[in-house]
Amino acid sequence: MKYILLILAGLISVSCNKNLQVEDHLNLRIKLEGKWKANAFDGELHEEWKLGDDGWMQQQGYYIEKSDTSYSAKTRIEKVGEEIILLSVIKNSNPKIFQATTSGENEIIFENNDYKNPFQVTYEFLSAKNYRRTIKGYEKDSLVAYVFDFSKIIE
Repeated sequence: MKYILLILAGLISVSCNKNLQVEDHLNLRIKLEGKWKANAFDGELHEEWKLGDDGWMQQQGYYIEKSDTSYSAKTRIEKVGEEIILLSVIKNSNPKIFQATTSGENEIIFENNDYKNPFQVTYEFLSAKNYRRTIKGYEKDSLVAYVFDFSKIIE
C-alpha cells in the first residue's frame, strides 16, 4: 500500500509540474513578453505584455504626459476559431475588435473596416528588444497613421 501511495504521489507531482508550463498558442511570447516603452506625442506609452494562463497574449498599457496618466488600455491577442483577433479595451471607451488580415513571422496586421479610427493596427517585430505598432485611421476624412517604436525595458 505504501508503494502505491508513493507512486501516486509521484505521478501527481509530475502531472502538476507539467501544468505549470502554459502553451503559447500563437508563439508571440518571445516577441512581446515584458515591459515596453515608446515616445508618443508629448509623453510616453508604457506597456506590459504577458502570456495569460489561457495561452493568449495580454497587455496592460498607459500613456503618461507631464506625470499624468491620461490613457489606459487592456489588449488581448487570441485565436477565435481559425481567426487571430486583437481585442482592445480603452478605459472609458467601447471595446474594439480587429481581425488579422496578414500574419507572418515578423508582422501581424489587424483590420476592422467597420471603424473609421482606427481601422488598422500593425505590429512589426523588429528584434528581441524592439517592435513597432502603427495605427491607421481617418480623422476629419483624412487618413492618418501613428507610428510607435517600442523598446524593451531591461530591469
